[in-house]
Amino acid sequence: MKLAAYLNCHLTYCTNIHHGESWSEVNQSLRQNLPLVKANISPDQEMGVGLRLSASAASELLEKKEQLHIFKSWLRRESLYVFTINGFPYGRFHNATIKEKVYLPDWADTDRLNYSKQLAEILSELITDDQCGSISTVPVGFKPKFQSSGHVITAVSNLLRLVAYLAELETRSSKCIQYALEPEPGCFLETFEGVINFFQNHIYTDSAVKELAKYLPTALRKNSDIKLIKRYLGVCLDTCHASVMFERPIAVCAALSEADIPIYKIQLTTALSVTRLNTKIRRQLQQFADDTYLHQTFVEAGNSGSAKQFYMDLGPALAQAPDAATLRSHFHVPVFVAKMGELETTQAELVELLHSFKKNLWSQHLEVETYTFDLLPEEQKQGLVVDSISRELFWVREQLAL
Repeated sequence: MKLAAYLNCHLTYCTNIHHGESWSEVNQSLRQNLPLVKANISPDQEMGVGLRLSASAASELLEKKEQLHIFKSWLRRESLYVFTINGFPYGRFHNATIKEKVYLPDWADTDRLNYSKQLAEILSELITDDQCGSISTVPVGFKPKFQSSGHVITAVSNLLRLVAYLAELETRSSKCIQYALEPEPGCFLETFEGVINFFQNHIYTDSAVKELAKYLPTALRKNSDIKLIKRYLGVCLDTCHASVMFERPIAVCAALSEADIPIYKIQLTTALSVTRLNTKIRRQLQQFADDTYLHQTFVEAGNSGSAKQFYMDLGPALAQAPDAATLRSHFHVPVFVAKMGELETTQAELVELLHSFKKNLWSQHLEVETYTFDLLPEEQKQGLVVDSISRELFWVREQLAL
């Protein structure tokens, strides 16, 4: 939905919570769930949609353009509008062991580039002329693969090819689509310092501008400069990811703003948090160590967090972290929850960020992205998923004082 005029931004939730990989499955889940959420949260005005399309669904929509037009007409009838797409998960996202496969293909692979172009083409068909669309994507790739400079160079080239495509797409369609790399623990981009270094050393450089010119259509080559790159390539801040790394989301926004790196989307999420680990809390946390997703975990032990340890998943952290440690884990919990039994969440850091919006418009696109409702322990599940989604959106609006 479009928030109050003085905020000039859009709020939605990400439909990756709804199962479906083929377009027919996605279409069915959207038609089933979106009107219910809208009836709860925005009955009298348009509601924004954060779309998630797998590579197979995106290909199907572009091959059968009539399906895209039917979908667009349905959105209009239901007073819904798409302004952002989650282009992070390429393949299956539910009912399977996902773990580190979620980062594949990465930006060193042309399949990621081609998929990203398809999503941009689809979003350009869906957005209105008076708005820019945003698409979030993997943070270059899984860190273990990107120890080689060759992989980084290839990824940068593919990202510049994407920028060239987006510039050509805007020339052709008058629609601006902006891509946002989403830092995540355990990935090539995981901290704000790493993000700033990447952009300053690889993206906002004279050599990148020269390389971009090679990929631009002849008519656009004279426009090849850093401003053109910034128009189409920026960052998606997932607040859970930042909090897991013990980075305050508001500080990340300030640092990126200072570095003049655009934040094209903020995903409003919270992580599991433990102030003092003990046996009872370990047992509670074990319920969140599922076999579906990675739950990267950062542990601080000792005085003032003097000893820090990163674990790629929650299970190993629970087995090895010492008692009395402070722990944060990448499990997206409902944003309206501050405590879950003996466990805490990083809600306070999200509240701090949202309260700053009246003074600092950090981004024009806000998206709640709790995709783990199905994996919550039974005692934490609260009715239907659409009601929990609606409650999250109401909570965000309250924090924004709307």
